[in-house]
Amino acid sequence: MKRIDLIFNAIQKGNYTEGVTASELATLLQLDRANVSSDLNKLVKDKRLLKTNTRPVRFYIETNTSLETHSKEVTSLDTFAVENTSLKIAIEKAKASILYPPNGMHTLLLGETGVGKSMFASLMHEYAIEVEQLPKNAPFIVFNCADYANNPQLLLGQLFGIKKGAYTGASDQKGLIEKAHEGILFLDEVHRLPPEGQEMLFTFIDRGVYRRLGETENERKAQVLIITATTEEPNSFLLKTFTRRIPMTVTLPPLRERTHKERFALLQLFFTNEAIRLRKEIHVSPNAMRAFVFYNCPNNIGQLKTDVQIACAKAYSDFVTKKRDSVYVSSTDLPWYMKEGLFIERKSRHLYQIPNTK
Repeated sequence: MKRIDLIFNAIQKGNYTEGVTASELATLLQLDRANVSSDLNKLVKDKRLLKTNTRPVRFYIETNTSLETHSKEVTSLDTFAVENTSLKIAIEKAKASILYPPNGMHTLLLGETGVGKSMFASLMHEYAIEVEQLPKNAPFIVFNCADYANNPQLLLGQLFGIKKGAYTGASDQKGLIEKAHEGILFLDEVHRLPPEGQEMLFTFIDRGVYRRLGETENERKAQVLIITATTEEPNSFLLKTFTRRIPMTVTLPPLRERTHKERFALLQLFFTNEAIRLRKEIHVSPNAMRAFVFYNCPNNIGQLKTDVQIACAKAYSDFVTKKRDSVYVSSTDLPWYMKEGLFIERKSRHLYQIPNTK
């Protein structure tokens, strides 16, 4: 029997009403995960299987029961919630803001630098499409207000568009609000928006209309759900003007307030992404993984992701130049500030059995 048929038969006999992952099947059948994943995607292409739009991807045979289960239960935010228990309240609020009739509720994300506000906004966009609050091709436009904070005119032009003749050499130009029509506009570091920009944004939030830079008469309309993000304290004077118009505020906790299990799940995701990028399996020693789980990471998820990339780059360099058998991340290759995590780990013995990561 061909491997692909063996995999399909296993799914048929397994009665996986909520689907099954490539890793679960690989373990069950004692096959290489990459080969199993390849065959599963071939089965999807041949329309013998369906797969979910979640992480991890789950594969299933179409039945009335499975369709009902997936339509009601499996969304990107649900999957995210399983491994991020400290974000339960944040996820519930995110769902509420997306589902609020008729077109959702504008949202303000609060949190330190690097806590994952951009990633969370992207998940909200995925969720909105999954529950059919937005069309499948709904745009997700990202704009960092800090990039143009020293040039208010250019910032306003980027957001709202430009009318020909607004200034010397200006031509008609669409703004991000127009490009985000029937989708989501994510405004990061919104506290850097100048007063004039705040007023124009509030007009759009209140009335759904805006003008391009240089326009005085024509009012334009767009249907856009706005997600804003800031590192400012929620009780600051500036944010009070935002919270009056954006009542839904979602606070994302820093990495130090999240569980070790959550950090481990993030690390698995980051190492998997690097393995896909390098097209190589990445092996992580138990001590290296313990260091990653326990070290002090003041810049949160952003720093954690960067540190994973640096470690993988070093391991890949050794793999190429020293002709090693595999891409192997060892604790000896980590910087001193990460190795301190091993000393912290000794005080918390409940994560001893961390396996090699591939």
